[in-house]
Amino acid sequence: MVQRFPITLNQLVYFAECAKLLNMTAASAELHVAQSAVSTAITQLERSLGASLFIRQHSKGLILTPAGETLLRDVQRLFGELGATIDNVRAGQHEVQGRITLACFSPLAPFILPQLLGALRESQPALEVDVIEGNHEECLAALRGGRAEIALTYDLPMGDGIASTVLAEFRPHVILPATHRLASRKRIALRELADEPFVLLDLPSSTAYFLDILRSAGVEPNPRYRSSSYETVRSMVAAGLGFSILNQRPNTDETYAGDRAVAVDLSDDAPGLRVEIAALAQVQPSSRARAVEAAVREVLADPAHPARPRLPGA
Repeated sequence: MVQRFPITLNQLVYFAECAKLLNMTAASAELHVAQSAVSTAITQLERSLGASLFIRQHSKGLILTPAGETLLRDVQRLFGELGATIDNVRAGQHEVQGRITLACFSPLAPFILPQLLGALRESQPALEVDVIEGNHEECLAALRGGRAEIALTYDLPMGDGIASTVLAEFRPHVILPATHRLASRKRIALRELADEPFVLLDLPSSTAYFLDILRSAGVEPNPRYRSSSYETVRSMVAAGLGFSILNQRPNTDETYAGDRAVAVDLSDDAPGLRVEIAALAQVQPSSRARAVEAAVREVLADPAHPARPRLPGA
């Protein structure tokens, strides 16, 4: 006997797009269908399930209800399994096809994304990659909200429902103005900078990491200046406003303003930040996600990589 379902795949696709954008007009534009068709599909889906999935706010978009959040998690898993089935059927093809959205932690983006997208353009020309940049929490929110399939971020707190794989580790270092008395040193103990102002890369989750490095070295943090921009921190340091601790190293000491910020290794035993690729634990990785992960590994394994990562087992 053929099993029949009271809902359709199109209804679930329309629901997932509305849940991702939280705006029915934007969802209809993204789906290239009339808004009335999306609205009708969502209404029919709610009637079939006997539950409201969204709270409609006039001119303010949509809010997922608890039932909607539950359905979204299940739909993401269902789409993952369906995608894996399609991938298996296409297993004889050599090219990965389709579109994938990658969420990337903003300080990592300039060090990895250009090489990654270039590598994928060469190895997987039929794969379209969209990128969302943000802080750690924004990357995780993009995963949970269905706006991104995978995320490239640090091993900061993930929360429940997220699975991650370590790809590399970036060791911390001090950056100093080129004119600083210790700028020519190969290694520095943080205690030698205890009385100097600190310029903090101030991002949710990672802020505590930098402050803990100072405290572990016996230095009471004195964050005189803060910025959420990696390059702004470098420019502040180069201008003589203080020292900072960072993990990525650009290939140049020069900042946007033309001053120089010098990277010096730490003699303190400070923990590094591990780069991870993350996805929803309940969703089976698609061939697109596997192709992106493989390309990230190749980029990080390149000896010429400017950020000097340490790979697992190295």
